[in-house]
Amino acid sequence: MKKVVRRATALRSGARSMAYSAPVRAAVRTVMSAPAGAPVRRVVESKGLDGAARRLMSEQLPAGKYYAKLTIDDWEKHRGRSFRLLQGSTVVYGNEIEPPARGSALEYRNIVVTSKDPGRFSLDIDAPFSLKIGHGAFTTPQQIEYDERYGVEQHGDVFYSVRGNTTNPSRLLVTFPGFGPSTSRISYAVSYLKDLDEDDLQDTLMVCFQDRYLVSGSYMLVDNGGRPLYDRVHRVIDDLVRRHGIAQDDVMFFGASKGGSIAITYAKEFPQAHLLLAVPQMNLPYYFNKPFFKDSLFRMPQLRELDQPQELLRRYFAEGRKIDYFYTNDDELSNHSLIELVHDVENLTKYRVGGVHGAVAKNALPAMLGVMRRFIAPRSEHALGCDGLRTFVEGDSVRLQLRLDDSSKDLPSRANTFVEGTLGRTRFLQILSSHDYPFVRYMDTSQRLYPAYDRLVDIDRVTVLDASGDRYSGPLPEKIAADGAPADLELTTAPLQLETDGVQEYAVVDDTRLGRFRYRSAPAAPDGDTLEVHVVSTMGEDGGEPLVASSDRARFVARVAPRGDGALVHLIVLRLVVAGGVSRLRVVVEGGPAEAARALQDIAWDDVELVADDVRTEAG
Repeated sequence: MKKVVRRATALRSGARSMAYSAPVRAAVRTVMSAPAGAPVRRVVESKGLDGAARRLMSEQLPAGKYYAKLTIDDWEKHRGRSFRLLQGSTVVYGNEIEPPARGSALEYRNIVVTSKDPGRFSLDIDAPFSLKIGHGAFTTPQQIEYDERYGVEQHGDVFYSVRGNTTNPSRLLVTFPGFGPSTSRISYAVSYLKDLDEDDLQDTLMVCFQDRYLVSGSYMLVDNGGRPLYDRVHRVIDDLVRRHGIAQDDVMFFGASKGGSIAITYAKEFPQAHLLLAVPQMNLPYYFNKPFFKDSLFRMPQLRELDQPQELLRRYFAEGRKIDYFYTNDDELSNHSLIELVHDVENLTKYRVGGVHGAVAKNALPAMLGVMRRFIAPRSEHALGCDGLRTFVEGDSVRLQLRLDDSSKDLPSRANTFVEGTLGRTRFLQILSSHDYPFVRYMDTSQRLYPAYDRLVDIDRVTVLDASGDRYSGPLPEKIAADGAPADLELTTAPLQLETDGVQEYAVVDDTRLGRFRYRSAPAAPDGDTLEVHVVSTMGEDGGEPLVASSDRARFVARVAPRGDGALVHLIVLRLVVAGGVSRLRVVVEGGPAEAARALQDIAWDDVELVADDVRTEAG
């Protein structure tokens, strides 16, 4: 009897494997690519096979890999806690528990595993759970409805929708998506930009990619099997450019947050194209060291091995590419202290927006739409008058209040106001808020200028950017005065290095705070699992004594000397350990300001040892 059961089980398994074979997948993809109302599609839908067909269409994983759907019950008592799903002793996925959509189960779909046996899996929190494992990707009715609403189509293992002029476009607008909530029933979004209508796109083809990989996206760097995606996605864009004879400088890449990082990646081979970016992540491993990603994307070595957005962006700066970049200083995890300080880059325009990461695209949407529409077609320029300027110096920063003249009565309601200036060859715009008085603009507490690196002497205009693309601009009535604030510091934007040639300077920006450091770093034991950092009071031009690790487990050893209060020293240390790709961190405090020692005790790393004269703590 047992033999019969085993044989039946084997037959069912073999049938499922055949159903998910490449020829069957290809045939189903052909059927499902027919228009929604086509007879073959009506047959599939009438028999209730739509969901099964979509699973058969999903990407074929390498042999021995499967898709899993994790459902966690009684999650409420664990809300806000991190969890890990383990296959045996190996972590295969982790996240921080957030509430699911109202009335829905807490699910995490399309975790890639290497066993079909749910009994081999466990959670590291005391919560009941279930697993479904199979050859096909999991989806939801909400995702299917979303894809149909926005016209998302599958082309091989690449997903996108098209809008606008699909027959003879003269321009191409390519968009990439950001993240949605990790517990959403719609895990894979598109940047559809509904504000752009058919009149806007009458000469423009708009392609909206979907990051439909892993649980909630892979930055379109790898597919579900961990294989590089670049060639497949690039081929789609390149084929469209060639098919329609579109010049490179008539191509724009757009993305916000994750989408901005993806846009940077796929602009690589289009040096004449425009880039419109909003709060992209510059260093992915550093960004992934947070509860939502540290047990998923952070653990994927493929994402470390590929070019990081900051490396590509530095190359684009050197090439003088056309870049419009929206950001906020209160976004240290994404910025990696690059965009805040970069200056004198040809064709770069920086727009600093107040608020946190998630507020930038929303708060600056009129200006961003205006940039897109100015790319699509020429727009009007208008004069704007300003007859009043008040300056408020607050510590190391400055806030402004402007009084516009009577010409402001004609300003559109959907617009953003900025003060504008130059940083060498770079244009710089700082957003302002609207007052109850329609002729007044001001900086709220999240909107500031920083004399240390903003060059106030060259900020001399007020500019309004309308969602239509029209621009209103005029001179400020006087110079911005910032007596008492530190001005025009020489701050480097050079990347952090693990093997330095002598003493290096490094700066960290975190909201209103600026940290300045001197450091040296060198390799130690090649097979080590630790980064060892010695924090010292000062460091001369010669760097002091030779760098020697006190632990034989150190792969790299560094010496860091804070300049100033040292409050941000934990961030440079965290950046070093992430860059080192090691699991352990050892920090030896030999000197420095008291604020630095306090900051180091709160460093966000799982396995850290802090050694000092009056403190020795271990975590992880």
